[in-house]
Amino acid sequence: MSLFYHAPSMSHDEAASFLASGVEAHIIAALVSIGLNEQDRVWAEAICLDRFNSDSEAVVASAITALGHIARRHGVLDMRTVLPALDAAEKNFPALEATVADTLDDIAMFT
Repeated sequence: MSLFYHAPSMSHDEAASFLASGVEAHIIAALVSIGLNEQDRVWAEAICLDRFNSDSEAVVASAITALGHIARRHGVLDMRTVLPALDAAEKNFPALEATVADTLDDIAMFT
């Protein structure tokens, strides 16, 4: 078996379209792309925080990880909003404790 890694890189509009699709795999791909590529930090942060309301643990995990990438790339996040949202996400999905911890490490290191 061979594995194929593909880092999604999509335009702002394409990411927005993927997010609106309702298809979990598309939403996750959009979140990864947003975390790694989006230039509009405020929009990217808002999109990630909005996805914390998802019933899908995979979507929430992707949004959490994307926030860490946004912190690394932009050097700033709205901590008054992000920290309580991360806490709430971890309470909703206890299995994401390590993902939240990794993102908090990224935030501490890069902001």
